[in-house]
Amino acid sequence: MTNGMDENKFTYQQIESQISSELLEKVLLLYAAIFEDHKPDFFKQRIKEKEDVLILLVYDAKKLIGFKVGYRYNNTTFYSWVGGVLPTYRKNGIAQKLIHLQHQWATEHQYQKIRTKSMNRFKPMLILNLKNGFDIVQVYTNDSQQTKIIFEKKL
Repeated sequence: MTNGMDENKFTYQQIESQISSELLEKVLLLYAAIFEDHKPDFFKQRIKEKEDVLILLVYDAKKLIGFKVGYRYNNTTFYSWVGGVLPTYRKNGIAQKLIHLQHQWATEHQYQKIRTKSMNRFKPMLILNLKNGFDIVQVYTNDSQQTKIIFEKKL
């Protein structure tokens, strides 16, 4: 037990097909609560146009408290795109469990690698990626002058 909460009290949901519009709205509210630079239209477009989309959700009772979204990057690589946990629920092993579930699913679907990106300002995510066996494979500056760090992990 971490942070005063029992990790076993959380329930996880896996969505591989189209997400219902009602549930998508709940995920978008959570996304907005976690990320100040959220872009709901981009989020909806991305999960609609990508192949092999996997959406993992975590609940405390009926309250949606965390999510993780990924999709097919190429034939051998699964891209872990975006995810987060509400601040009051962090340090309970939830992000770790979401990573485990995502990697398990990717392995079962014959992917050989997981790829993800982050930025230096998200230090807990950098640490979590490194603790989970990811290697830094590239660092670049995008058009918005943000430094991006690309991680990959062999499954």
